[in-house]
Amino acid sequence: MNSANVESLRDSAGDARDRLQRAAEPAIKEGKRQAGVLLDQSGDLINRASTRAGENAATLGRSVISFTKKNPLTALLLAVGAGALLIGATRSTQSRR
Repeated sequence: MNSANVESLRDSAGDARDRLQRAAEPAIKEGKRQAGVLLDQSGDLINRASTRAGENAATLGRSVISFTKKNPLTALLLAVGAGALLIGATRSTQSRR
């Protein structure tokens, strides 16, 4: 193979590469556009979920406070019971070690 043939092969390969890049360009642009849309949508979903979680936590907190004000003795007994359960569970896991 002489240098003219090598040069011709290089030129042909370069031309083929250029045609391939031009043909793929619209698909690449569309893929980038769709990726951007998906990123925007996922950000919106995360923001909405975070807002809802905060609202739910606030509602739960208000409910607990309201229940405690209406039923202070029951709330105290529930708190003592929950504390006793936590202490018992802690001791149980420590004694197994």
